[in-house]
Amino acid sequence: MKFLRQSRRILRPITGRRLSAARRALQREADKVALFSELQPTETPEQRIARLDADAQAHYQRMRDHTAATWRRARGAMRTLTPAQLAQVAERWHTPNWHPPHEAHYLAGLIHTAIRPQS
Repeated sequence: MKFLRQSRRILRPITGRRLSAARRALQREADKVALFSELQPTETPEQRIARLDADAQAHYQRMRDHTAATWRRARGAMRTLTPAQLAQVAERWHTPNWHPPHEAHYLAGLIHTAIRPQS
């Protein structure tokens, strides 16, 4: 089965530019709520960068988990296909001029097309 392996996410280093951008963002947030001291941002630029990096890493992991679950569901659905349906899906998947990438949702679409009753 052909598929594209997902690459690992590389964390960006904390540079002076990122720190400056974080300082500006914190200043913008502080300016928005200047009259309300309890709403003022309390995190430092380093904490903001760490929080954003952690959020990005968590999002990336959720996307990887979702993709893996889609592959598992598609392969499970493939096991329920009849030999004729399986041949139809495999023939389309392995076509030399297949232009969509070999990703889970495309395989799921091919399986759905093979299962759908022809009208």
